[in-house]
Amino acid sequence: MHVDFMVIGAQKAGTTSLAAQLAAHPQICFCREKEPGYFHKTEAWAQELDQYHSLYDPRPGQLCGEASTYYTFFPEFRNTHKRLYDYNPDLKFIYVMRQPVERVISHYTHNRVREIDMRPPEAAVFSDAPYVDRSRYGVQIRPYLELFGPENVLLLVFEEYTADPIPTLYRIADFLGIEQAPFAETDTTPLHQSVGQPYLRSEAARTFTQSGLFQKVRGVVPAAIRQPIRHRLLSNKIDEKPYFSPEVRQALWRLLEDDVHTVEQLLGYSLNDWRRGYTDEA
Repeated sequence: MHVDFMVIGAQKAGTTSLAAQLAAHPQICFCREKEPGYFHKTEAWAQELDQYHSLYDPRPGQLCGEASTYYTFFPEFRNTHKRLYDYNPDLKFIYVMRQPVERVISHYTHNRVREIDMRPPEAAVFSDAPYVDRSRYGVQIRPYLELFGPENVLLLVFEEYTADPIPTLYRIADFLGIEQAPFAETDTTPLHQSVGQPYLRSEAARTFTQSGLFQKVRGVVPAAIRQPIRHRLLSNKIDEKPYFSPEVRQALWRLLEDDVHTVEQLLGYSLNDWRRGYTDEA
């Protein structure tokens, strides 16, 4: 078998929700792990393919797909696209792009709620390169466009997708050569939002809450017992995004605006909503 398509980013641009919607389509066998990240970290990937392929169980005629935003973490991982081409030169890729400053803010919020980065925003986002680099969409996707060809890369805009998911899902169906109709009944509820959602500190606890045993226990253990345990395991819930001053936002925009122009050229139209509040062009 070979995997047929991959959702490769961008980080904090709706890929978890998109992966769930794709996995619900009857013509798709989606990877059991949302972020297997196999090809960015496994140098001897060709010798360990059986382990990677064991994450799929396709029925006859199904396309196999996965979602790993790691694959466009450039320049952190510089050879992922070459490994993927050696694996399957006919791979198709889906890449979702979000207003780049908002993506940085969401990235920082993601790290803050997980207690990965507790520094003030201005101290964090300008000192750790990935915050800005992962919003350089033109830089991240260019290796795939050059190696696989633009016909095998579907570029999507996060704000268009979230405003009305079904037309975007229909575009994906056409891109993959599958039926549009099943997407009409897809649950489009956003998943893995960093704001307003509690986050379990323990990875073991997160895994357990997704198990069948947890669902059985939940029904018999009184809430008066469950809730104190739950609160001890939860990290601080963030009800609002951390405050980014206008000066910090503008500085981030200045770092990223040239890349926005590149993205507009790739798409063939202007992203005025991305520019609003930052330039006079919107």
